[in-house]
Amino acid sequence: MNIRELSEQLRSGKLTCINLAEACLRAIAKNDRAGKGLNSVAELDPNVLFSARALDDELRAGKVRGPLHGIPVLLKDNIDVKGLHTTAGSLALNDLIAREDAPVAARLRKAGALILGKTNLSEFAHFMAMKAPSGYSSRGGQVLHAYDPTVNPSGSSSGSAVAVSARFAPVTIGTETDGSLMFPAAVNAVCTIKPTVGLVPRTGIVPISHVQDTAGPMGTCVEDLALVLQVIAGPDGADAATENCRPADYTAALDPDGTGLTVGICRNGADEDALACLDRAERILRNAGVTLKFTDFADTRLKDWELFPEEFKYGLDLYLSQHDAACRCLGDVIAFNNAHRAQCLRYGQDLLDASDATDGRLADSAYILHRLEVERDAHLLLDGAMEAAGVDCLLCAGKFPQGNLAPVSGNPCLSLPAVKVTEDLFAPLSYQLLGKPYGEAALLHAAYILQQALGIENRPAWVEMPF
Repeated sequence: MNIRELSEQLRSGKLTCINLAEACLRAIAKNDRAGKGLNSVAELDPNVLFSARALDDELRAGKVRGPLHGIPVLLKDNIDVKGLHTTAGSLALNDLIAREDAPVAARLRKAGALILGKTNLSEFAHFMAMKAPSGYSSRGGQVLHAYDPTVNPSGSSSGSAVAVSARFAPVTIGTETDGSLMFPAAVNAVCTIKPTVGLVPRTGIVPISHVQDTAGPMGTCVEDLALVLQVIAGPDGADAATENCRPADYTAALDPDGTGLTVGICRNGADEDALACLDRAERILRNAGVTLKFTDFADTRLKDWELFPEEFKYGLDLYLSQHDAACRCLGDVIAFNNAHRAQCLRYGQDLLDASDATDGRLADSAYILHRLEVERDAHLLLDGAMEAAGVDCLLCAGKFPQGNLAPVSGNPCLSLPAVKVTEDLFAPLSYQLLGKPYGEAALLHAAYILQQALGIENRPAWVEMPF
C-alpha cells in the first residue's frame, strides 16, 4: 500500500499506528542487521512505539493531522532528529545527539509522520575518502544493495534508498549535493525527487555545499513523493536559500490528464534499451494529452567537486559550532580519526584533508569566480535547453542519471523506474525528469502519468510485505 492507502486504513481503524510501526520494526529486525544484513538503518528511536500509541489516541479522538498521520519514515543520519544521534556516519561524531529537530523532521512530525529512526549513508555524504565505496561509514558499516549484495548501492543516500526498496518504511528522507538522491534511487529501483535548492530547509543537516545541498523524499511511487514534499517544503528563517522559495500544491499535480503540460524528450546518447523506454514514454504522454517536443539536449558533468573542499570546511565548522559534540570543527574530526585509525580510516580521509587545507571562509576570489562559472554554465545548458525547446521539463532515460546540471544549477530533478526489474539487477533502467527552478509540480505531473500507465512497482523477490 502507498501512503494514501495506508492512511485510509488507519483512519478507518482497520490498521493502527502501532500495527504499522511494529510491522516495519519486524522487517528491519529480520533483514537489516540479521537475515539479508542490508545494514541500511543506523539507529531506531527507542520511543517510537510510545509515539505510535499517541498518534493512535489522536485518531480515536477524531484528530487527523493529514495523510502522513501514523506513516513511518526514516531519515538519513545527517539530519537532526531530537534525541537521536546525528553522526553523518562518522565515529568522530558519535557523541552528537540533536537537541532539536531539523525543520524537515519537525514538519514531518507535526504532520503526524512517525519517525522510526535514521538511515546509514556514505560517511559525510560521500565526502570522506575518494576510495570509499558508496554506502560505507565507519559508524554504520557497509549498506548492501537490496537485490544483489555484490552491487554498489550507489550515492550517499544509499541507506535511504535500500530501506525503501526493502520496505522497511513506506518513505525515507535522503539528501543530495551531486547525485546522492538520484543515483541510489535509480540503482535500487525506487522513486525520488531532488527539489530546487531552497525549497526545503537545510537547517539542522550536516552540510557539504551551501550552494547545492538539499533534502528530498524517496519512495516507491510518485504520489508518495508529492505527499511528503507538500509537508517539508517552505521557507525557514535560518536558511537564507529558502527566503524566496515558491512551494506549490504538489498533490494537485497528480493528474492523469496531461493537457497543458509540455515535455521535451531527449534521445541523443540513449542506448537501445533507453530508446525503447523513451518510445514507451512518448506513447503514454501523448495519449494523456501532453504536448511533446524533441531536443538533442545532452546532460553533462561540470567540475563542481573542485569547489566542495572550501564549502565543506565552512559548512561543517559552522554546523559543529552550533551542536554539542567533542569535535568542534573539521580539524577535530581529522584528529579523532587519526587517533582511531583502525576503526575510522579504513579508506583514509583524503577529502577531509583536502578540505582542511583550505581557509574555509569562501572569500577567495578564485573560488568565487569558479563557483559563478560552473553555476552559469549549468543554467545556460539546462535552462537554455528548456527555453529553446519551449518545454516545462526534459525527459531522459538510461541506467544512471545523465549528469550533474540539475545539482549544480539548483534545479529540480526526479527519478522513477522505467522497467520491471528482472535479471538486470546492477542498473535498472530509469526515467529522469529535469525541470525549471521551482518546477517540481511539472516533474511530478509527468512522472505520475508515466507511472500510472506503466504500473511498475519493483521490490526484491525476497521481501515479505510488512504493510
